[in-house]
Amino acid sequence: MKKLALVAVLVAAAGWLAYARLRPAPKRACAHLHELCGAQSGDADDDANDCPEFFDAIANNAGADDAGKIASCVLEAKTCPEAAGCMAGGGIKLGAGAARSFLDGLRKSMH
Repeated sequence: MKKLALVAVLVAAAGWLAYARLRPAPKRACAHLHELCGAQSGDADDDANDCPEFFDAIANNAGADDAGKIASCVLEAKTCPEAAGCMAGGGIKLGAGAARSFLDGLRKSMH
């Protein structure tokens, strides 16, 4: 019976470890951001919904590589302000991507 319990604990631990490491980087970054800044934010439910949407917007407008770079930056952050800086950089990339798309559309309509 003890061996069965030990096997169950080992399987559960391995499953949790695989889940924690195999989640996409943006999801891990959102969890890490919440760990660093969660107590400082106003409404945790809004923050939990906004973060994945932010990474989706970056992936759609700036590219999946940029979303991965920003997620890596957040994952490496040691403090909330550092993670916020990573997210601000992502916002700039998002804005630049949107501006580029706008100018492309404008250019097409002028020809």
